[in-house]
Order: sequence, then structure tokens, then C-alpha cells
Amino acid sequence: MAVDWRPGCGVESLKARARMLKSIRQFFEERDVLEVETPLLSNAAGTDPHIESFKTTFNHPQLPETVALYLNSSPEFSMKRLLSAGSGSIFQICKAFRNGEAGRFHNPEFSILEWYRVDFDLRQLIDEVEQLIQTVAPALLKKTTIRL
Repeated sequence: MAVDWRPGCGVESLKARARMLKSIRQFFEERDVLEVETPLLSNAAGTDPHIESFKTTFNHPQLPETVALYLNSSPEFSMKRLLSAGSGSIFQICKAFRNGEAGRFHNPEFSILEWYRVDFDLRQLIDEVEQLIQTVAPALLKKTTIRL
């Protein structure tokens, strides 16, 4: 059986995704929320016992044995470490990995947006989610001109 080398989506989908990511970044930049990048590999599996992590091994050239590493199922733990160190409000768009999940709505590798706001209460977070959706949704829509 031949391997299908073609991408899983078309150019229009790639353009819509790029517009969406740009819109998300602009949304948080306007609110002084710092974009961060945390490691994808960690020396421990995720903190959620219901999510299975991918495990790999690192062949360290100066150690006699391999080192177990795990692909993050979420950036939560690393981002909370940054918050504890005084980062202020932060957001991240990154890849996450979950073993044992596959199907129409689940892929073992996926993109995730995660953010944390310092001194926000539940009402403020709900309002911000609503504002984010109102801001980003138009970026996903294909612009069509109708001539009459």
C-alpha cells in the first residue's frame, strides 16, 4: 500500500489557521498578556491521572542509562511554574500530545491555546472568553464579496 504524502488540509485551511493565530496573538498583545513558550518534554508524566502521556527515552551521552521523558499533554504545569515565579498574565499556543485518544474529534497530537490571568475573577474570565471568540471567529470566516 502506498503512503499518501499529501497534506491533510488545503491551502485555504492553512490560511484560515494563520489568520486565527494572528488574531489570537493580537488579542492578547492588546491586553498586555505575555506570550510564552514552555518545554514540550518533561521528566514526569502529566498531573491528570485520566490522561495517558507519550513516553520516550533520551540517550544522554554522559549517562550510563537512558532517561525517560514524556511529551506534555498540556502546558499547564510549566505555565503555572512561570506564574509562581512572577511572570504575570501569560498565554501559549503550542502542541500537546495525548496517548490513547484518537477519533473524529481526537488526535494524539493537537494545538492548544492556554492562558492564565493574574487577579482575574470568574466573571472577568468568562467575559474574556466571550471577547476572544468574538474577535477570533471573524478571522476564520472566508471573506466573500457579493456583487449586485
